[in-house]
Amino acid sequence: MDLEKVKILLERYWNCASTIKEEEELKAFFNSNEVPEDLVESASLFKYYQAQRQATLDTKFDTEIVEKIKQQQSPVIRKLNTGFQNYMRVAAVILVVLAASFVFRTEFWQDEPPPMLLVDTYKTPEEAYAETKKAFMLIAEKMNSGRKQVEKISILNQAENKIKKEEK
Repeated sequence: MDLEKVKILLERYWNCASTIKEEEELKAFFNSNEVPEDLVESASLFKYYQAQRQATLDTKFDTEIVEKIKQQQSPVIRKLNTGFQNYMRVAAVILVVLAASFVFRTEFWQDEPPPMLLVDTYKTPEEAYAETKKAFMLIAEKMNSGRKQVEKISILNQAENKIKKEEK
């Protein structure tokens, strides 16, 4: 094969642009004994590929692997003492019960009610009644203003319904 053609094929090979046929030509060229000194590095790569393709496993390989696997000791699995585990479970339950009883006692068994329940906003019931009445009057006024807007919308809705009836 021409040396220039080999260099062109090598360039295409290194740029990942060669075809399988071109790579086969390169393999055939480099596996021959006529390799120029400037292409020795590339030749060693192609010779390595060829050697790896021809390499096979020994017939004893499977049996040797199986024997090595059998020779390995399986890890020892140690069990914790089940009595110790039972004690830990009982201790955990007791701890949960103690914590729950402490929370229950502090939250629900207080002798005095919270201070907010004792505070009154108004001094007399008449003042409270007057303030409540004022609040309800304010609410009624706001709702009545909203009703006026709803009445306007209902008039528009009635007009729209009349127009739809006339179109039919």
